[in-house]
Parts: sequence; structure tokens; C-alpha cells
Amino acid sequence: MTEENKPNSLQILQIHRKKVYLGLAIAGVFALLVYCNNADMTEEEANEPIDAVFYQNTTQCEADANKQQDEYAALQKQYQNGQLEEEPTLPPIKVTDCAPQMLAAQQEHNKTAPVYASIADCQTEGVECEVIPAGGQSAGYRPRYGGSYIDPYNDPSYTYINYGGHQHRVYETRTVYLSSTPGRVITPYGREISQVNTGRVIAPRHTTFAAPARPTGASGSGTIRGRSSQGFGSSFKSTGRGGK
Repeated sequence: MTEENKPNSLQILQIHRKKVYLGLAIAGVFALLVYCNNADMTEEEANEPIDAVFYQNTTQCEADANKQQDEYAALQKQYQNGQLEEEPTLPPIKVTDCAPQMLAAQQEHNKTAPVYASIADCQTEGVECEVIPAGGQSAGYRPRYGGSYIDPYNDPSYTYINYGGHQHRVYETRTVYLSSTPGRVITPYGREISQVNTGRVIAPRHTTFAAPARPTGASGSGTIRGRSSQGFGSSFKSTGRGGK
């Protein structure tokens, strides 16, 4: 695994968590508000660097959660010895929550990934493509899952899912697609960015935007917003590829 980025020490982060229980009606209103806020965002604002967490699978999540827990224990010891003025903040993700967190990411991908009638149509978007698994809501092709961005530092909203007979807290997750260019991913808004590190990373703000709603109906009805359709924001929507 490539060495993760290491932003500022954990002890200076003040994380204020809020519990969000999303029913269908509330989710619909929230999605509308997110879309409206994004529509007014400039390219500079959308590309603003923020702290985020990026994982492609459960193994990466568990390794990073263990690493953050070790760092927290070391900081906690320093605090108890009077070497730190402020008590360190607990890591945002526990090891036991990694599997349900990544399950939630896969479910988000299944729900929002655009659908294409042919693999050629899909590949035109600059992504790796796959046949939609049997039992999916639509038939056709879709971009391959490329990982998930989580934003526990700037927007620590979460919900609960049942996994293994227990309730687990999971953060809202924003999935991206594998680019046809190795070491890069493409966001649902059509921005291609380099992402080879996992764990805590610095990422453009648009990586945490909710994916556009996938059109209903026959296969081939979906596109990646900003590449084959209108994006958001008068300046941001016209730029297509080439995010930071």
C-alpha cells in the first residue's frame, strides 16, 4: 500500500458528530438541497482541498483504522503525561465498522452508477466498465467501482445499518469510478483526479458531493454528469475532465 498522507495531528481536530436517520422523504429533500448548493458552486470552490478519507476495500479501511487507533493511543499517553494541552480526538472510524462502511459504499455505487446500453458507450466516458451483475435494477454496463470518499472532518453525518446482526454506524459515502488511466478515478460529476493513496487524504471538495440521480427506465439512460450532460455551476459544468 502506498504510504497514506498525514495531515495535521489528531489532537487539533474538533469533530462534532450528528446522528442522521434518513427516511426516504428526508433523503429526497437532502439530495435536493445538496444539488442546489452544488449548482451554485464555482470551480474554485469545488476544487478547494479538504481533509477526507479514501478507501477502495475493507482491508484498506481496517489497516488505516488500526493505524489511527495506534496514533490516538500514543497521543492519549502524551496527554496523560502532560505533554499535550488538549485531549486527542478519537479516530472517526473503528475497525469493526469498516466492513459495514464499505458495504454501504457498494450499495451507493449500485444505486447511483450510470447505466449504458453498450460497453462502448460506457468506455466513452473514460472509465473502466463492467456488466451490471444479475439482479441489478437495470441491465447493461456501468463504470467499475473505484473507491469511496468519506468526509468525517467537514460533514460528519452518519446513519446506521444492520450488519452481522448488529447495528453499525456508517458515514455518508461518495463513490467514484475507476478511470481507464491507471492511478486515477473519475467522480460522478465527470472530474478525473489522481488518487493512489488510501486512508486520510487531501482531496478536492467535489469528491464528497452526492452523485446525480440516475435516470430511470431502460439501460443506456445514464451518463456521468459534466462529461456527456450538463454539470453544475456556470463555470464548473463546462470544464469536463481535469480536476486536481
